[in-house]
Amino acid sequence: MRTLRVLYHLARADILERIRRRSYLLVLATTVFAGYLFVPPVGASYMVLQVGFKRGIYNSAWIGLMVGLIAAMHLPLPGFYLVRNAVERDRRTGVGQIMATTPTGKLAYVLGKWLSNLAVLVLILTVMTVMSLVMQLVRAEEATLKLGTLVASIWLMGLPVLCMACALAVLTETVSFLRGGLGNVVFFFAWLAALVAVLSVAFDETTHLARPTSDLYGFTRPMTDIQQQILSVEPDAHMGSGLIAPVGDREVSTFAWGGMEWTPRIIVERVLWVGLAAAIGLVSAVPFDRFDPARGRLRSERVGLLRRLQKRIGAVGQPASPRRESPAATGLQEATAVHLTPLAAAPNRWQFVQVLAWELRLLLRGRSLLWYVGTLGLIIGCLVGPADVVRQYLLLANWVWPLLLWSQMGTRERSYNTGQMVFSTPRTVSRQIPAIWLAGVILTVIAGSGGWMHLALAGETANLLAWFVGALFAPALALALGVWTGSSRAFEAVYLLLWYVGLASRVPALDYAGLTAEGLAMRMPVVYMGLTAGLLALALIGRRRQTQV
Repeated sequence: MRTLRVLYHLARADILERIRRRSYLLVLATTVFAGYLFVPPVGASYMVLQVGFKRGIYNSAWIGLMVGLIAAMHLPLPGFYLVRNAVERDRRTGVGQIMATTPTGKLAYVLGKWLSNLAVLVLILTVMTVMSLVMQLVRAEEATLKLGTLVASIWLMGLPVLCMACALAVLTETVSFLRGGLGNVVFFFAWLAALVAVLSVAFDETTHLARPTSDLYGFTRPMTDIQQQILSVEPDAHMGSGLIAPVGDREVSTFAWGGMEWTPRIIVERVLWVGLAAAIGLVSAVPFDRFDPARGRLRSERVGLLRRLQKRIGAVGQPASPRRESPAATGLQEATAVHLTPLAAAPNRWQFVQVLAWELRLLLRGRSLLWYVGTLGLIIGCLVGPADVVRQYLLLANWVWPLLLWSQMGTRERSYNTGQMVFSTPRTVSRQIPAIWLAGVILTVIAGSGGWMHLALAGETANLLAWFVGALFAPALALALGVWTGSSRAFEAVYLLLWYVGLASRVPALDYAGLTAEGLAMRMPVVYMGLTAGLLALALIGRRRQTQV
């Protein structure tokens, strides 16, 4: 009973702290709006969940399946970034050190964090469920509400995947080398690889027929039931499917699907996935250091950063050597005479260059030898590799390799609690913000020099200019999000999605680096140049707001 009370209070305190934030209210409002978009009206330019370019009538079964698929396949990614700060917040605020003095064990702590993470995402899933009911009534294609059918699809498909995302959030926060931005990057690519792997196994490549299995997302059995129903009426129907697809000029036909039976066996399979997630959450206790400072580097990093900031600001005094009385006299030390170096009366014209140099050093602080070797390998690979390989893979890698450098921008003052020191210096806004941005641009150009040199040698002037626009845009996005959120997670989540959709998937409207001919034809570099200016303005406004608090 005592353990249950500890778990309850740990989870409750964490949940209350999160849901009282304005940012979480914004997330819930976004969920309501997204719930409206999930059920598009007749005649919309897109459709959700098409099978052979057909969709089911908007009844409880079909809407439940649509929202369940979105909750299982798409919600875990933003959900992970939303909840992945519970342990780090306790570490940064000192609450963890206080808890380390209590009898609360590691197992109870990580389990409490897993439950609190899950409660935050369950509330979002609840809002999605309510919106599903509302949208069935709004679209009014089927007036009869079948609450059990709708809720079963959403929760049996979405809840196990959310449990897994919450467990991985705790695990990446307790493993020392995954605590920072690397954990966010690893999860993104692991989530993407898992999704691709499940989809490749779930469907036959030739016939596109689903293979009913106990997959993590729980969609193969409903898809099999839908395909069998369509084939019983149209044996030659195409079975290609997609979750979100543009309509274009094609005509969308509908059919009535009454849903599938969630048998006890299928329910047990879904529960087993929840059990696996709980096991991963408990395994997090093994690498968890229980906020032992002897096993962490937080203190040394803060001290090192403060020393660098002191040198950059120029607030280092030169105390004179103390003079001691003879031990035979009083045994007390006299007051020490201290001499402070006076500030120069005239402004130093090279001060911006010095600030820029220190920002460059801060961005590179803590980079391992492996990072430099990887950077050199990318440069050489882009210069000597085959053009097709460079285009398809190495240019993409160039645009994700500096991610952990960019994600620091604008966040250090809050992360290391040095805001009062930095914001009290002269011209913090007009000098530091441009220096941070230029430092990010310089490192981007250096790290990606192999890519833009390859474009220059190939004579692709338009692509080369677009590349440099991307080099201006990415650090500006990182700086603006860092200043306004105070955390690197927002940029890491937004940028990885932008990189995957815009560059890896070659969507022209989101191509910020000029990798697609369509994007160049649409003059997207001009658009992103304007966005860069707007993001820098937002960063300046946000930093000015911070200095006035």
